[in-house]
Amino acid sequence: MKNKKRYTIVNYISKDVFDDLKQIKIIHPLIKNLNLEGFNPRELAVFFTLRSLLFSLLKINPSEILVYTQLKYFLSKILTIFYQFNLDGYVNQQNMELNKIFNIFRSFYPYYKDVFSQDKKSLSCNHELEHFHNLIILILLFEIELYIKHFSLCETEIEDESEKDLLKETVCLLKQEKSDLNKTLSGGIRVTLSRNRLVLIDRIYLGFDTEYKNIDSQTNDILCYTTASICEGLLKIRTDSVDFSLKDGKVYSPKTASVITIGVKLIRLLRCKKDRELEKLDDFLKMNGDLERVILNNGDVLYKQTSFNVNSIQTDFYDVRLKKSQFSLKNLLETTINSNKESIPNSKMFRDYTQKLKLKPFFRPECYLMAHFTAADVSLFSDFEQVKNSFTVLNKSFLTLNQTLSYKK
Repeated sequence: MKNKKRYTIVNYISKDVFDDLKQIKIIHPLIKNLNLEGFNPRELAVFFTLRSLLFSLLKINPSEILVYTQLKYFLSKILTIFYQFNLDGYVNQQNMELNKIFNIFRSFYPYYKDVFSQDKKSLSCNHELEHFHNLIILILLFEIELYIKHFSLCETEIEDESEKDLLKETVCLLKQEKSDLNKTLSGGIRVTLSRNRLVLIDRIYLGFDTEYKNIDSQTNDILCYTTASICEGLLKIRTDSVDFSLKDGKVYSPKTASVITIGVKLIRLLRCKKDRELEKLDDFLKMNGDLERVILNNGDVLYKQTSFNVNSIQTDFYDVRLKKSQFSLKNLLETTINSNKESIPNSKMFRDYTQKLKLKPFFRPECYLMAHFTAADVSLFSDFEQVKNSFTVLNKSFLTLNQTLSYKK
């Protein structure tokens, strides 16, 4: 008869304890002024219990306001405990079972007491363990954000310049801590936290054509080229949804759903992307009859002008017989952007209204290049050797497929 495995489950949290926690205000003084209305009592109980357990591992009072050195110590020690299996250089069942933070997960969900064994049952719930990992990191990020706001507020209330400089340095250090910690999150959450939901796009459509003569069967000599360009301003409001659905052959309700929900709500707090202001912006733009509202496949909303004004097309002619290097991808982009940057419609209206709502959109200029015989036109670029690897050849034409070319002056 095989020996039964023994599991050490610490900090078991029962439903009765949860119910009691609803009545206990174990709230950090810095949290009191935050908007936690989105959390229901059970979620608050789970959140504050997890947070308190992390502090209790280091015997620190969870309601105490820490100085920077104490906070730094707390973060460093918790991460050391959390990633001890990595520091050991290998991952095995014993290492994971002895991990005090991952044992909190098994305490909350005794159903997963054997999560670190290598049987099919444990392997099928590894993704739920990943949600717990993300939640712990989000709690630490939340803690850092509290202190960034706290020290920033203290900076405005003191007059001594040396103390102000010290607080500024502390805030900078905390922001670096936050940036480093953010890298340990799963990719989707990391992107959600970092990206700006509002994107202002100045888009230029540029068509160009060359005139050339044949030198021999393999060589052409460019004579001149013409361009025609038209531009438009667009505003994209990215969706605020975070997809945490778990699919393993079929859609089911994960046993760690409460953890996932808290994670999503913490993400919304940490993002602080002014969702209400974005809703006002969307409502305002809907009423503008000159704009078309397009819902993209990923849920993003794009606003653009309903039609092009043909009279706004700009045309140019360039004689390059004396200076062949003038016809290059770099010069083509520079001259087009410079000649159009002041005439993009809607951009000013978008900018003015976003400023009114105190929104700071991410600015992204785009340029779409089009030619009817790219095998000749593109190959005549004087910088073709530097850019050719960025193109795909299809049906004897140069084009980009599922990628963009980044250009910086």
